[in-house]
Amino acid sequence: MSKFKKFKYIDNISFKNRVLRVLWFFTNIIFFKFTPNIGFFYTWRKFVLIFFGAKIGSNVKISSRCIIWAPWNITIGDYSAIDDYVYLYSIDKITVGSKVAISRGSFIATGSHEIYSLKRKLNTKPIIVKNHAWIAAECFIHPGTIIGQGCVISARSVIKKNTKDWYIYEGNPAKIMKKRIIRK
Repeated sequence: MSKFKKFKYIDNISFKNRVLRVLWFFTNIIFFKFTPNIGFFYTWRKFVLIFFGAKIGSNVKISSRCIIWAPWNITIGDYSAIDDYVYLYSIDKITVGSKVAISRGSFIATGSHEIYSLKRKLNTKPIIVKNHAWIAAECFIHPGTIIGQGCVISARSVIKKNTKDWYIYEGNPAKIMKKRIIRK
């Protein structure tokens, strides 16, 4: 086994982060994960997340089945919604604007590993989702991307680059389909 020691995984997560993650793990199970998705419990989950350092606006609905890696790295604006089985892999900052919808099963990933090294160093970059955006079901958002204001990311699309404001994107990798024109 010693011949592989030079390829030992590079672990750059701080001790403080590890301790917070353990506390969050148990708090999530006891006070978050098994609460119903109705009325008062949205406020309760918001309170639990704020206790762990999240910044969350008013009238936000976060599903109890949303998976959150580190609440202290999350900021969410007013009137936004995070659906069931959305994974907020918040190793780095995730900023979600106001009136944003992130639909079922989407994965918002701020971290990945260095693929050109057998040590697989963790690389992180923040993600920003601007106001009025909608990330549809089962999308994957790569680290370091910015989802433009009013963008729609169609179901199962993969975003690898920043998107332009008020456009509809689709595919893997996602490409512009057309301009999003709001009708009143």
